[in-house]
Amino acid sequence: MYLSLACSGVGCFLTETTTNSQERVTLVTDSSACLPVHEVAANPIVVLPTVLIWRGKVLRDGVDISSEMFWRRLVTDPVAPSTSTMPPSVYADAFEYAGRRDSGVVCVVIPRRFSAMADVARLAASGCDEKFDIRVVETGGSAMAHGFPVLLGARAANAGANQDAVEGAVRRASDGSGIVAVLDSLDYLARSGRVPAVIARMADALPSTVVFSMRHGGVRIGATFGSRERAITSLVTRVRRASRNAGYLGVTVHHAANVSEGHELAERIHRALRPNDLFVTCFTPVMGAHVGPGLIGIAYCALPS
Repeated sequence: MYLSLACSGVGCFLTETTTNSQERVTLVTDSSACLPVHEVAANPIVVLPTVLIWRGKVLRDGVDISSEMFWRRLVTDPVAPSTSTMPPSVYADAFEYAGRRDSGVVCVVIPRRFSAMADVARLAASGCDEKFDIRVVETGGSAMAHGFPVLLGARAANAGANQDAVEGAVRRASDGSGIVAVLDSLDYLARSGRVPAVIARMADALPSTVVFSMRHGGVRIGATFGSRERAITSLVTRVRRASRNAGYLGVTVHHAANVSEGHELAERIHRALRPNDLFVTCFTPVMGAHVGPGLIGIAYCALPS
């Protein structure tokens, strides 16, 4: 049976867990990871709420606006939201908080080509280096393709791994993670600069369903001719190929407030792939601002035996 999570907010969590080692390590990341709340609560993870700007108002992802509120408003408000990077002080406060309780911090951020968060986190870490050992690691994807490296690194920390081993677990999981998704349109990705506007216009003009993939920091845009159902089937096929001979497979189904569609896809994945971890999560507001309504996607982490 897979674990599921309905749409819910993501705040800042730090769980006081003990390890088998004298050195304790905390993972720091942001809400774009779309981590299941119960996994955050069970592991040494700090999740920082990223920032959404809507009609001039600053909204912290999962704190000032929930996923349910975001998706309801997105389909009715003609003004689209934008996103913004947190100031270095937010990271610095998290590092100080975690560092007072632990001797090591591993901060996991999305690729710098897609966000300034990596630079901001490193700037904050430089001001704390004399007090704590802080490692900043970039993943190769977004949503749970970014979240699985955090989760597996935190599980290693929970089991007593030292900072070097935790960082290694994060990097290995990042190398094995990716995300594939079906989108209604590339318009939102073009607005955010994630894909060129000319490619978005060409893709949206075709009588097909747009398929988006991201792995190792690279983005690919494709098209599946036929129904949305056929496109979703192609996502499962892609994950099956990526996870061939994997010793560990983690899968997260992401949806845009369409809970029933998300669970239906999760049931299909459970039967077809039998992953070690299977979650269903709603895209958080900051991720939804980049993709728009109608998304259904699969993030995965496939590691060799």
